[in-house]
Amino acid sequence: MTSPSSLPDDAWIGSDPAWRGVRQESLDVLGRPVRVLRADAGESAGPGGGTPQLLVHGLGGSAANWIEVIAPLAAHGPVVAVDLPGFGHTRAVPHDPLTVGGHVRFVRRVLDALGWQTATVHGNSMGGLVATHLAARHPERVDRLVLVSPAFPPACALRLVPPSVPTLQGIVTMGLPSIGGGLLAAATRRDANPGARALLGLIFTDPAAVRPSLIAAMAADALSADAAQVADRSRALRTSTLSIARSWVDPRWTWRAIRSVEAPTLVLGGTADALVPARVLREVLAARPDWHGEVITDRRHALMLSEPEEYLHHVGAWFSQHLQAA
Repeated sequence: MTSPSSLPDDAWIGSDPAWRGVRQESLDVLGRPVRVLRADAGESAGPGGGTPQLLVHGLGGSAANWIEVIAPLAAHGPVVAVDLPGFGHTRAVPHDPLTVGGHVRFVRRVLDALGWQTATVHGNSMGGLVATHLAARHPERVDRLVLVSPAFPPACALRLVPPSVPTLQGIVTMGLPSIGGGLLAAATRRDANPGARALLGLIFTDPAAVRPSLIAAMAADALSADAAQVADRSRALRTSTLSIARSWVDPRWTWRAIRSVEAPTLVLGGTADALVPARVLREVLAARPDWHGEVITDRRHALMLSEPEEYLHHVGAWFSQHLQAA
């Protein structure tokens, strides 16, 4: 059995030149070892080192979901992508609530452990929901928000619609962490099964065009032979999913947070996102006209992974605009 404090093999990070400068570390958060991927601030961040950036993954994901943008984002300041409890390679402990609220408290403790009084927080899917609640509860800790397909509910719960078949296939795949990594690995084969294609199709516009090194890296990071770790991931996914579902049944808690966020906010989404409908993001942007938003044609659920250059373009342009306005 793998020790909870040990780090997984990170040889995959060196498999692609695009990830040069990224390293894996264990961060001590109140005595708990937390797996992070990080990159130091680049020279272009300026003499002050720029603003720290914390990247928060979505449901069933890990810090590796940000691998394509960690090194480039370091041009604006130091970057840390974190594994939430029960996901990736941060082990859950018995008292972890593993809910949206619990993840908010955990992310605040990560900021404390890093010694960052304030940071720009990037969040994808559930991570965007967590980042929004963090900014609403602790405005002094969040300098800016970058939300990528955040898992926001419609303002009215009656607007819920049944998920599509591809969405259900992808959710089933993500709901079985021990199988999910195998499906990612299988997706590199010509005879990739429908489950693997469905999972990749939630993220990538053209799954067949994804670099093999990226698929292999995602699979390597997802696979685990440790039964306890697989159980952790299953519990985290189940409990976090129920927590998100509650916010969709009663969206008032999340919409209060959306309306109370003080930090400048960028929202990025896609018209082809099967998990977060574009109409929900447009509803949020209508309620917060001070936020900057881009709902991009034919883009899916994880722009930073599927079209990283596009993500970096939008984020970089918004950062420059925000600095000029300041």
